[in-house]
Amino acid sequence: MTIRFALPKAITQLFALLSLSCLLAAPGSPAVAPASAAAAVQVAVSILPQKYFVQRIAGDLAEVTVMVPPGADPHTYEPKPSQMRGLAGAKLYMTIGVPFEKAWLERITAAGGKDMTMVRLEKGIDLLPQDEHFLDEDHGHDGDHDADHDADHDKDGHHAEAAEGHHHDHDGGDPHIWLSPALVKMMAGSIKAALVKADPAHAPLYRANHDAFVRELDELDLHINGLFENVPENRRRFMVFHPAWSYFAHNYNLREIAIEVEGREPGPKQLTRIVEFAKKEGIEAIFVQPQFSKRGAETIARNVGATLIEADPLAGDWAANIRRVAEAMAKTLNK
Repeated sequence: MTIRFALPKAITQLFALLSLSCLLAAPGSPAVAPASAAAAVQVAVSILPQKYFVQRIAGDLAEVTVMVPPGADPHTYEPKPSQMRGLAGAKLYMTIGVPFEKAWLERITAAGGKDMTMVRLEKGIDLLPQDEHFLDEDHGHDGDHDADHDADHDKDGHHAEAAEGHHHDHDGGDPHIWLSPALVKMMAGSIKAALVKADPAHAPLYRANHDAFVRELDELDLHINGLFENVPENRRRFMVFHPAWSYFAHNYNLREIAIEVEGREPGPKQLTRIVEFAKKEGIEAIFVQPQFSKRGAETIARNVGATLIEADPLAGDWAANIRRVAEAMAKTLNK
């Protein structure tokens, strides 16, 4: 005789919901730890893209605090007292080399105390010199683009010497390393190692998420390379107010030309010279960043028939932002 047991309806429904949630889990998303283990590691970072990287590897096992809020400038930001007090609970602080860290690093370290480990994501990365500024009065650039000017650039379009004397100086090189998928891969390894050391109980999950993230970075890099594969050499350049996209340009054999003047909007005479230069060079793409005014870029674009491309170097959804910017630029340059 077979004896059958009827499960209560509530338990049956619970099993069904659990099964459905497993089936609907998005491929490529971070593995999710049990709710009881969530937020096991308190992590502080400087900018929003870092939060994206940490969450791709830690999933629900890290609670990430960002020091520079949306819309603020990481060159000059000053953390609020409440932010400094909040570092007392952080187990890890991950730097990335942005300028405000240099002024605040000692105070950040002191605020975190002896239980906080400093993780330098920029460590081991060779920094590029600052990219060309169109109107670099300290170096005598007057807008004339001739053979001598070309000789000052390497094959990837980067100025042979670091630009100096600007409002947004970057001692030691360009800090915008997070805009290169290849360099993010290097940083992902540092993030994984720090999380494994801080929380060894969940090491397998960190390693699995890291490996999945690296595969996504490789796929993104391959996709972007394909976008620019057929762009002629003489069209591989773009203008931008502040030169934040140097590593992106370097990776994909593009040339970035900055139009800021000591961190300020170019004046009427300078704009005239930039427009003349842009016409001569056939500039087709101009990046506009939400951290800076669009007026100068709009004037140049209107006079030369260039396309404005929204390119936020500090976007929180890092992968979607990089992909969108690359696709918009490739669409413009492949016309």
